[in-house]
Amino acid sequence: MTLVIRKGALLTHHDGETILPGEASPSWTSIGMSLSSMTVEESLIKVRKRQLHPAIQQALVTALVLTLSALAALAAKILIGPVAAALIFVLGITIAGALGGVIAALGASFVAFLFYNFFLTDPAFSFRLASSRDIAPLIIFNLCGLVAGVLAGRLKDHAKAARRSNLQLENLLELSRTLQAAVRQQDVVMAVAKAAYHIVGAKISIYRQTSDGLNPLDAPPHDPDRHALAERTLAADSPTREEDGRMSRCLKGSEGNLGVMIVEMSHSDKLDPTFVDALGNMIALALERATFSETIAESRASARAEELKTALLSSVSHDFRTPLTAISASASSLITYRDQLDASTSAGLLRSIVEECERLNRYTANLLEMSRLEAGGGLAGLQTLSVAEMVGAAIKRIRPRAGNRPIQRCGETDALVNANAALFELVLLNVLDNAIRYSTDGSSIIVTIDHVQDHCVVTIADEGIGIPPGDLERVFTRFHRVSRAEAAPRGSGLGLAIAKGFVEAVGGTIEARVPGVGNAGTQIVISLPAIPEDGQ
Repeated sequence: MTLVIRKGALLTHHDGETILPGEASPSWTSIGMSLSSMTVEESLIKVRKRQLHPAIQQALVTALVLTLSALAALAAKILIGPVAAALIFVLGITIAGALGGVIAALGASFVAFLFYNFFLTDPAFSFRLASSRDIAPLIIFNLCGLVAGVLAGRLKDHAKAARRSNLQLENLLELSRTLQAAVRQQDVVMAVAKAAYHIVGAKISIYRQTSDGLNPLDAPPHDPDRHALAERTLAADSPTREEDGRMSRCLKGSEGNLGVMIVEMSHSDKLDPTFVDALGNMIALALERATFSETIAESRASARAEELKTALLSSVSHDFRTPLTAISASASSLITYRDQLDASTSAGLLRSIVEECERLNRYTANLLEMSRLEAGGGLAGLQTLSVAEMVGAAIKRIRPRAGNRPIQRCGETDALVNANAALFELVLLNVLDNAIRYSTDGSSIIVTIDHVQDHCVVTIADEGIGIPPGDLERVFTRFHRVSRAEAAPRGSGLGLAIAKGFVEAVGGTIEARVPGVGNAGTQIVISLPAIPEDGQ
């Protein structure tokens, strides 16, 4: 894709100079965007085709000035005299120089000399002079017109160059501010794309040097000539190279060449190599900064991945060892003291083994789901579920672990949601397991189902030790464990993280609030989009 993007207005030509028009034209603000059925580049070509070449425009203006001066001079010769006619021509040459510059002044001076000699001196309609005394006035007239026109033209040229330099510097400053905010290489490309016609009135292509060679960052259509020019520029290590209307420059960073910038100049533009160097240095600095930013981002991502692995291993080693130890101890007791244990004790040990196996199974499911959610995996097996039935099944499954903690359901409200049954039950089990773990025997756990507007809200409240206000949001972060002064059970730090990932995946929300039941404990509020009763 070629970087030919104009932001705010098209550039137009005025007196041979590329400047911004007074009023903005419709803007093009994205790379490769099509406007109706034509590309940005085709639109610019059509606009330029509708405009006359600046040199032709200037020639027409100069011809018009000379024509008016000639008519005025002929009238002045008849009414006032030849001296007034000569002064009118000098004025015309000065005006032509002021409008068109030195070249226009020289051309106007030569044409005025011929016209004055042919029409205004005797004998008329002839280039011959009546006497040698007419040579001096003719030379003086020509010198006066030439000096006045050239001086006016030089002022015009200097003013034009000053305006052009000022415009380029303003646009260069704006680009510099934009590039300072670019944190990726593609951000740099987009910024240069939008500023290309502002600054140089030309197309700019950027090639980045990689291990595979030079690759275009802006992904333009394959152009062998452009790519070959980029390779020659990089091989020659030349600061600036100009070939066939294209100016190329190496983009040098602190550790060597970063790539090549190619400016494809228009038919009327002549870029200052010094200005191109300044633009290239700015782009190279932005590319290098973006490269460093991307490298830092990758390093941070790797560090986070390593941190996750470490936390995962720590969680596995701690949370798996406890149930495995309990299972091993219960099984060893049954094997060693089988004949000495009564029926109730044996049943208790077997029940402990089953509970710890379920605990291990839940840990394993949490780890698998956490890994899948971290990898960006979506939810599969979505189906229409009754929230009341799912809550009832989870309570029935977790009740053996509740001990003397009664789990109560409030209200008969029900709603249908679109979710994965296994994951939904896992979420409810995780929240209920936390409520049991962090509450004492005899305390209550209350589960409420409400229908709020177009959402089904499940609230699980306990009257346990609660969560400090500062940790209400962080409890949903993976491997986060609440710091408590008193001794308290420690979980894996995955249960609520799994719940948050599942709930957000189906378009819902989950939050922790305090207090829970009465003035103690915690309540976890799960809000899921409900399926309308009409099924739509």
